[in-house]
Amino acid sequence: MAAYWLTFRIHEASIGGRTYERRYEDLNEAVRTSCSKWWKTPTSFIAFESASTIDALAKKFAGAIAPSQDLFLIRMMDTQSAAICGKNDDNDIFTLMPYLVKYA
Repeated sequence: MAAYWLTFRIHEASIGGRTYERRYEDLNEAVRTSCSKWWKTPTSFIAFESASTIDALAKKFAGAIAPSQDLFLIRMMDTQSAAICGKNDDNDIFTLMPYLVKYA
């Protein structure tokens, strides 16, 4: 099992017929079904443990959001392995995390 953290931003508008609430719930459900334990006390940050790879998690989470407007950043703790997906208007993150992989 590996430990991960996930931070995200869900846009307020309905996108593709899915409301903010639906996409928020879908992302939380995608995490819940991918992990053995989690901590999600903050509203847009989740720490969790999973047997899945970061690639598999990023693909699953991308399906839970609307990448044209929403955004998530996931990192495997204690490694330089991270993925970003969605609408990102500030590319400084790629300087801060040069190992970051972008998902569509």
